Amino acid sequence: MLSSRMNSRTQEGGRIAFTFGIFFHSIVALFGGFVLGSALDIAVNVVAPKAFSGPALSESLPFVLSGAVFGVFATHRWPSRSAPWVALLGVAALLIAAGDLWFGWSPTWSHQTRSDYVLSQLFGVSGSCHDSECLYLLFFVFPFACLTAYSIAAWITLRLSHL
Repeated sequence: MLSSRMNSRTQEGGRIAFTFGIFFHSIVALFGGFVLGSALDIAVNVVAPKAFSGPALSESLPFVLSGAVFGVFATHRWPSRSAPWVALLGVAALLIAAGDLWFGWSPTWSHQTRSDYVLSQLFGVSGSCHDSECLYLLFFVFPFACLTAYSIAAWITLRLSHL
């Protein structure tokens, strides 16, 4: 009887710690990755203004790099088995945005097909995202890039630290 109560408390404490870890690491990934990614993006645009003249998808590269850097350093500083799971928040946000765009599309006002519209708004695939001025890229794709890169870097860091 006593051992079953202790196991339930341990499992509850483990779930709470895991959930808090996801929350903590996602905050570090989002804010740290966004600040460093924005600084990298500005620095690259000052040094080489034509470096990202292609699709807007290439503009997420600084955010991928900053997410990975923060993933390595934060996981090394605060190791947690929840750190690799923060990418799920980015995937969920990206899927919500894609669904919003997919079901919000109408042939009466769009000059693109439904799939082209979704891809251009999220990733700038056609080279332009005129309809929303790339707000979906800013609010959904950059956080997705930061969180995913953070998760991959955190997973690698945890794996290498246990060797």
